Amino acid sequence: MRILLITLLAVFSMPAILWAQDVPGKTGSDIAQADAQALLNHHNKVRADVGCPPLQWSPQLAEYAQAWANHLASEGCLMEHRPFSGKWAQKYGENIFWGSASSYTPLDASKSWYSEIAKYKYTEVTETNYVSTGHYTQMVWKNTTHVGVGVAVCKGGGIIIVANYNPPGNYVGQKPY
Repeated sequence: MRILLITLLAVFSMPAILWAQDVPGKTGSDIAQADAQALLNHHNKVRADVGCPPLQWSPQLAEYAQAWANHLASEGCLMEHRPFSGKWAQKYGENIFWGSASSYTPLDASKSWYSEIAKYKYTEVTETNYVSTGHYTQMVWKNTTHVGVGVAVCKGGGIIIVANYNPPGNYVGQKPY
């Protein structure tokens, strides 16, 4: 009986072990470690659900994301992705969340991106389906290994949350996993 109980505990706790990664004390952005950990845990659970390996937190990506979040907040709380060229050129995969109140958390952003799964039919990314499901597919892109997130509060009280992913995903003609 004791061996059966130990075996059952090991089997049922295994998924948590597979997606548990630690966020360092210094996140690289204005996100508190606990908020970063909640976002990373959510991302990694979602990835484990479809058989993708866990992400690791990157302070460098978080710093990069924070710079863009600060820029967007200073420009009137715009919600737009980095351009493909120029000073702010995109280097990584990117998800953006905007909320009308500063009480939204990075976990709220992650859950919002995940909600696109309702529209996703396991298929290749196309120029039309990434508009409605691209946040979700970036979260679970099998080749992505690292994530970093930045957050900025806008003058009017809204919030911008930016996640950057390396290597990026959402390549047209490919499936995410």
